[in-house]
Amino acid sequence: MKNLVIGSTSQLAHYFPKESCEFISSRNIDISSIKEKRWDRIFICFAEQRTFIEDSYEMFTKANVDDTITLINSIKGCANTVVTYLTAELWNQTTTGSISVEDTFNYDKTPYIESKKLLFSKLLEGGFENVISLFPVNFNSVHRKKGYLFSKIFDSIINKKKITIGNTYFYRDLVHPKFVVEQSLTANKNMLVGSGRLTFVNDFIRDLYKHSNLDYNEYVTEDASCSLRTKRNMYYVHSNEVLYPYKTLLTDTLKDLKND
Repeated sequence: MKNLVIGSTSQLAHYFPKESCEFISSRNIDISSIKEKRWDRIFICFAEQRTFIEDSYEMFTKANVDDTITLINSIKGCANTVVTYLTAELWNQTTTGSISVEDTFNYDKTPYIESKKLLFSKLLEGGFENVISLFPVNFNSVHRKKGYLFSKIFDSIINKKKITIGNTYFYRDLVHPKFVVEQSLTANKNMLVGSGRLTFVNDFIRDLYKHSNLDYNEYVTEDASCSLRTKRNMYYVHSNEVLYPYKTLLTDTLKDLKND
């Protein structure tokens, strides 16, 4: 019994095992074709994620709530498990440090995050017993679409471009999409997906340049006026042990850069 990945151009889709998964585009989904088979897991990998777009509640709600719920209702009966992706940003105003999936949401409101909260609320209403929700922390790869900090960083390293970035002197729980996929394949309940530790983002970026034999100071200009307005506290997934070491994050990301 195979898995189905809906959203073949998403970041995550590139890291699912090809031998056990089938992949389809999230555009013009053929529901009848999906229903012809019995799937072990169906992964809903499409979403409106352009968080740099502001004041667009209707756009985010349509894609991340209405379209997603309609799709899940159409296909949930032909899979053992349906996996949806929300976001750990739902706890980005947590001040205690570590977060767990049982904690009350506490976040700086944006159209994207609000849509993810609404989606989760809909899933809790009932009738979605075989649907689980994963809440990944920030993850980045060379497949990150344009408009994000790390898509700019990766483009700079790969093509040796000089860039200007905003403030990166803060801590985040960071992982690579490879790790998110690994967790997705075995998860059996709603759960946060993160390393369980904080990474200083500027250090990580500098390490990427250093291990790519590039001088950060030559290629990067820092300008705080370019920073996002969304506020984030230093939160991380609660764990007594490291779930995804910094060395692995660096190695997985550098491998992406070298294979691009």
